[in-house]
Amino acid sequence: MRKNFKGLDSIRISLLFLGFLLGNLSLAETKTKPSLKAEQVPKKSWLERNFGMSYNSFFYGPGFGLPLDTPPGLTGVASDTGLNFFNLVSVKWKFSERFAFDVQFRNQFVVTNGFDFRHQGQRFGISGTLLKGEDWSLNGAINSDAPISAIAGQIPSQRTLLLNPGMFATFNYAPAGSRWSMFALLAPRVWFYRDRNALAVQDIANGGINNKPEYALFINPSVNYAITEKTGLRMGTTLEYRKNIGWDSGRRNYMPVELGVTYDISPKLSVYTYMQTSTPLDDGIRRAQLKTENPPHWSKTTSINIWFSGTLF
Repeated sequence: MRKNFKGLDSIRISLLFLGFLLGNLSLAETKTKPSLKAEQVPKKSWLERNFGMSYNSFFYGPGFGLPLDTPPGLTGVASDTGLNFFNLVSVKWKFSERFAFDVQFRNQFVVTNGFDFRHQGQRFGISGTLLKGEDWSLNGAINSDAPISAIAGQIPSQRTLLLNPGMFATFNYAPAGSRWSMFALLAPRVWFYRDRNALAVQDIANGGINNKPEYALFINPSVNYAITEKTGLRMGTTLEYRKNIGWDSGRRNYMPVELGVTYDISPKLSVYTYMQTSTPLDDGIRRAQLKTENPPHWSKTTSINIWFSGTLF
């Protein structure tokens, strides 16, 4: 039988996150070698000039209101059966200096309460630098799942998805000479289904068709402060207006707050470790989604997560 999440576990998780936070910040105090500006940039190989591979991996970790092996959702109940990595791996064929044909492979690894690998399908589209200015850029992909049963993943298959055109992109604004910058993850999308009432396993515990998306305008903005060239602090939130299948109309979705540390380990790997929590502003959404007047307390939504991102070539 599973033991309930006790106060001692809460303290342990808090100390773990604090230790990780301070450990990352301590890296900022170490001196880095000056860059060799005169050093020539290595010439790209034929493979790098014509193809590319990038990745985003999101680890959904433990929280304060549930057992250590279970990730809390913004409803205050478990968002999945166990702690998990959600991975996006994009393979690109570069047909110009700026754009590429992009196939995004999506999968999920559940690593507690029994190992589980879930293929979540592929998205096809165009990726690259969508827009750019002197000190800002918008990089990402415009894509959609394809209604091909042989390659459809677990969530698309169980939800009977047909198409979901949208965008997954990052906006960066970094004024020259300033330690402050702005970052935002942009992910607007619309979903079309064969059966609007069909559910994925992740939907069942989180409100049924009240958890199944129909359209969403999503932005995850943050303010960043660079402690060193490689280490920074980030504070942000999520702004989302969406319509789920079970809702009568569109509405504001959860607006969690996040705080964490960013670290550029290398030009090809960045790590963002952060704590995320909902607030009392979302209590009405929890009541509506779970169909109860007494939803879990907002503090039970708090979780520790990690976002890995980078390129392989």
